[in-house]
Order: sequence, then structure tokens, then C-alpha cells
Amino acid sequence: MPEKFSTARAAQILDVSTKTIIRWYKWYEDNDYSKPTGLRLPEYTTDNRGTKFFTMQAIQQLEDFKSKLKTDYRGCMSTFNATYQWGQRGTKIMENKLKEK
Repeated sequence: MPEKFSTARAAQILDVSTKTIIRWYKWYEDNDYSKPTGLRLPEYTTDNRGTKFFTMQAIQQLEDFKSKLKTDYRGCMSTFNATYQWGQRGTKIMENKLKEK
């Protein structure tokens, strides 16, 4: 059986915060936001407390996801981040951007 790593340990390996990985999945699993075709997040398992666990192969796929977010798919999460992280202020900013177009 392959070794499994918790979200916190996977975040350490990837040099990101646990909140970042949680946010990636929150965006990816939300059907209200469109996702680029070539951008995929790996499967994970959970325990009875809801902690996500990843195999080393899944962590490598997360590393690929992380690098694609910085290059090919830069900005694809911007609408989600504005709403999720910035709350009302972010929603207002996004509405104003849409009005300018």
C-alpha cells in the first residue's frame, strides 16, 4: 500500500500553505466556475475527520497543477479568489470590471 500524506504534509512538500491546497480543491469542485480543459487536480482520500490524504504521485500532480497556475493558466482562479477570499469587496470589484467591458 502506498504511503499517504496529509494536506499539511503535502503543503510542506509543495512549499504552499494548507489553505492554498484547500482553496484549489474548493474552486475545482465548485461547478459554478469554469475550469480550463488541461488543468486537473488529483484524487485524494479522506479520513473520518475530513482530512485529505495524497499519494506521492498525487503530490507530483499537485506540483504540476501549481506550476501550470503560474504559467499557462495564470488568472483562471481570479473570479473565485475575488469572491472567496475578498468577500463583498471582491465581488464588488469583479462587478465593476464587468461593467467596464
